[in-house]
Amino acid sequence: AHSTQHTAHSTQPPLLLRTINTPQRRRRPSASNPTTMSTAGIPIKLLYEAESMKITVEMKNGETYRGMLLSAEDTMNLTLSDVVRTARNGQVSKLSSVYLRGGNVRFVALPNLLKSSPVFKKVAVMKKKMEQSDSGPGKRKRE
Repeated sequence: AHSTQHTAHSTQPPLLLRTINTPQRRRRPSASNPTTMSTAGIPIKLLYEAESMKITVEMKNGETYRGMLLSAEDTMNLTLSDVVRTARNGQVSKLSSVYLRGGNVRFVALPNLLKSSPVFKKVAVMKKKMEQSDSGPGKRKRE
């Protein structure tokens, strides 16, 4: 009976076992997973747009990292490649890749190219709709 149970268990693909055993990080929203589609805010969506571009990240401890953004997560965890790290004392070092924890990020400098990102166009449309609804019927006026 034991060997039958082991055989049934070993026929599952390893990826499925790994998914069950480890917590999943929320990654880029996709059309195939509509539950994550609208959960990310505008800054996070901009990070996704910046994937495969050079960015600069300053950490709360004062270190800066400049490199190619490989991936971003909803938690602002970032993976960079071809990285130049500048320590607080000015010492510069080169690293092939780094994984930065989002909770330790102070700010991210993105390329100017993203100013024409579709995310900003959506924000402008949303702002117009909000302005129209603020002055439209159904709104209570302050007394």
